Amino acid sequence: MIRSHIEFRNKKPFININGELHYPLAYTTYFDECGEYSDFISHGYRMFFVNVSFTTLPINNVTGFSPFETGVFEKETPYYDEFDGIVRNILSECPDAFIFPRINIAMPRKWIEENAAECVETPTGKRESLGSEKFLHDGTELLKAIVSHIRNSDYSERIAGYQICGGTTQEWMHHDLFGSFSEKGLRKFSSWMKNNYGIENAEIPSKEIFTKGFVNNTTKKYIEFSNETAASAINHFAKELKEYINNEQVVGAFYGYSAFVGNSLYGLHGLRFIIDSPYIDFYSSPCGYDNVRQLGVNWGDMIPVDSLKEHGKFAFIECDIRTYLTRRMQDSRPGRYSYEFYGLTDNNGNKTVWCGPATEDLSISAIRKAFAHQLIKTSGIWWFDMWGGWYHSDRIMDEISRMKEIAYSSINKCNEDFPAAEVVVFADEKAYGNIPYSNPLDRTVSDVRVAMGNTGIPFDLCMIEDFSKVISNYKFAVFTAPVPSDDGINALEYCKENKIPYTSVTEEKTTFSTDELRDILISAGVHCYNNQGNVIYCGNGYIGIHTIDDGAVKIDLPEKYNVRQILGSGFSECETDSISLDMKKYDTVLFELT
Repeated sequence: MIRSHIEFRNKKPFININGELHYPLAYTTYFDECGEYSDFISHGYRMFFVNVSFTTLPINNVTGFSPFETGVFEKETPYYDEFDGIVRNILSECPDAFIFPRINIAMPRKWIEENAAECVETPTGKRESLGSEKFLHDGTELLKAIVSHIRNSDYSERIAGYQICGGTTQEWMHHDLFGSFSEKGLRKFSSWMKNNYGIENAEIPSKEIFTKGFVNNTTKKYIEFSNETAASAINHFAKELKEYINNEQVVGAFYGYSAFVGNSLYGLHGLRFIIDSPYIDFYSSPCGYDNVRQLGVNWGDMIPVDSLKEHGKFAFIECDIRTYLTRRMQDSRPGRYSYEFYGLTDNNGNKTVWCGPATEDLSISAIRKAFAHQLIKTSGIWWFDMWGGWYHSDRIMDEISRMKEIAYSSINKCNEDFPAAEVVVFADEKAYGNIPYSNPLDRTVSDVRVAMGNTGIPFDLCMIEDFSKVISNYKFAVFTAPVPSDDGINALEYCKENKIPYTSVTEEKTTFSTDELRDILISAGVHCYNNQGNVIYCGNGYIGIHTIDDGAVKIDLPEKYNVRQILGSGFSECETDSISLDMKKYDTVLFELT
């Protein structure tokens, strides 16, 4: 049996598999019949996420989309043939592959029909409430049944870890996107108020109190309850799984999108409740969808990845990078899906987030940009080839192969002597409860993060709860909550009292332009690597640039380093404190510093 755990080397997290450190680089797809496992195997990849679900009910309760051919528990007897076949096909070609089952904990149709009181309404029908005790119990039994099958299979010796998924889009959002709002859920909220705050007969909120934009103690507490409920469900399943597999392998989950998703009732703002869980080894989120993934901007992290490391966790980021080969899912599986959803253009003819770059060169630049960011943040990557065929290009695969070599070479690289971020941006989960539901103010952290991305000044992203742990590492702090939590208020006061340079959004000043932020930071003595509006990545002994236009670019280093270009071309290795080169619009180049 493979044994795996998270191990830090040179303050960087990796996955230890049977005593050997591995840089987490994986491949997965929803449409296995269109997948490119062979391409990734032939280019040196050995980690693969394989999807499996209790049900074929939608993973997206708005669009009705489900990628699964057959849910394991939708038939009279459990049906494992689909999952088993995918795993065996991978292992037939790559016997030394590491398989990570990606298990969708979503209840089958029969359970929904028999347990209506444990469910919530969605646009596509009833689904389980994440706060239902019966869901937690019965879901655990089905989870153990799948894992028991896996551990007793002929491929059990190649299982290296698990990712647990659930809720809407498998990202642990409440199925109704409204806090699992139901009669039974509200009764549980009343008990929660008594147990947590000693409040008897607490006021029960109505949906109208949220949708009309009221903020009071009831809405704040229900938002907290909603997020704790989702986080607790993840922790429950992770605990049950960890104990069932005798703590032998890593377990991870999607969660903690406090720097991207603003809606307070989705349930995604409870990372603080489970970040120290001994049952969860890694957290995942997609790299940012900012500005519909247009080139020329930083696709930053949705989750505060620098706090994860503070708590001994690992960020395993979903990089679902569209390319010039990306097509509609309806074309990958003809006749299976309505053409109404996931279009490449909107009703006005504008490109959507589902549309890839127009050329192979730009596609490579996009992939390189995603890789550079994750390498510098010491996060892992799973390349998510959603509908299959996105990376089926010799040049793209050669690039992805080279990235694997670079990533593995970084394992023993000590980065303490190299430049690091001098700015920290704080995400404040609890602050989302202080603003009206679906109010534009809930976008402030995302807006600031996007603006920071083109200042030419690298930054780290942390939870406000970690303020006292991390603030001494930085020259400048950026606060992103217009109505901060108590922790946010205390952090602001600390900066004022101790004369720590900082800036903050407010209800009146809800964001900053890139130029404003750059000027503020430079005036505070923060080093600017490039003032031309380009995206700069710097850390972990590497520096990268992604351009916004054609022409000459210059990167000013804080001191002299030996600089070697490792992705891109046009620069000769030398010792210097300034990198100058001519670049094309939307090009990406990555350098190693030694």
